[in-house]
Amino acid sequence: MQPLSITLPMMAGSEVTTMMKKPHPIKTPIKEFMAIKAAMAMLTKSGHFTVNTKTQFGRVIKMTVGPAWKTLRQIEADIAFFFPCDPDTQAAISARLREVAPSNSGLVKQRRHYTSDNGKVVYVYRLVPSAWLAMRNIKEAA
Repeated sequence: MQPLSITLPMMAGSEVTTMMKKPHPIKTPIKEFMAIKAAMAMLTKSGHFTVNTKTQFGRVIKMTVGPAWKTLRQIEADIAFFFPCDPDTQAAISARLREVAPSNSGLVKQRRHYTSDNGKVVYVYRLVPSAWLAMRNIKEAA
């Protein structure tokens, strides 16, 4: 996959070309994607899942919950976009992800890693409902 490039027109004929990084290679299978979405809908409807986005912990959960795998940089960018008055750093986001537990949020943190093209290990995260994870483990054991 080739990196995307964007050419932005500037004043009086000058142009700036910006190289964008390609997306990470970890994808979620469609069945798993749909199952996580359904489990999130059930958790939300139950009333046990409430997120206060005025707190750093709430913003991190709001941007990380779901089937999509995200790097700390992507979570940081999402928070900066959706909550421009309250930007959070990658270090702060990492600390809030360490605090996630099924007992306080009903969510489980999942972490994977891959090696980038330049040889660096990159971690990606997502938060999924603990009920979905338990059901998946029971199905795999059967």
